[in-house]
Amino acid sequence: MSLRRHLRKLLDETGDGGRPGGSPHAPIASDEAEVSFTTEVPWPSLWKFAQFAYVAEQYGYRYSGLDPDLRDGGTPFFVFRRLPDARERAARTTERFPGAPEAGRLPGMRAWPVPVLTLPEARSQVKLLHARIAIDYYGALGRQRVRPWLAGIPAVFLLFLLVNGELHATGLRVAAGMAAALLIALTASRIFMRRRRAAHERLLERSGDRWPP
Repeated sequence: MSLRRHLRKLLDETGDGGRPGGSPHAPIASDEAEVSFTTEVPWPSLWKFAQFAYVAEQYGYRYSGLDPDLRDGGTPFFVFRRLPDARERAARTTERFPGAPEAGRLPGMRAWPVPVLTLPEARSQVKLLHARIAIDYYGALGRQRVRPWLAGIPAVFLLFLLVNGELHATGLRVAAGMAAALLIALTASRIFMRRRRAAHERLLERSGDRWPP
């Protein structure tokens, strides 16, 4: 999914895309009602998601962290809440970047569409958004239980040996080695996420940005 397409999805689901829209996470019963947009990370890159967060803010939607209603799910979902001056922000952005959600240049991004590159004047804000998102993302993954994996991975390999009639000493050694490798990789990924999260926390602390708020 391209950045523009996801931006159009935000504007359409919150009713700001030029035609009626809405979702359970984006009620628009009145001007006073809270409007928000909930999404998972649609790209393998958290940096691109931070670029999207920057562009969304130019249209009046600020990144607000993990969705508290979906916190217990297996996939992290994130909330963008509509700002009080969203209409003014969107009007200014539309005036400066006409047609940006369709094919025009996106605010804070370079003119060529692929890859989407951040302009120098927006890079510091995107960097801080990336740090916030990474803290939330790694924190959500770090809260997932490891114990089912510790029992599940060896059980899957044992079942594979039984189904294929390879339940002998050599097969058990190979399966044990593969299971151990996967468990080591899982442990290493947890350590990596904790270190990256700590690095992002230090970055925000140096910038005076308290996150989570």
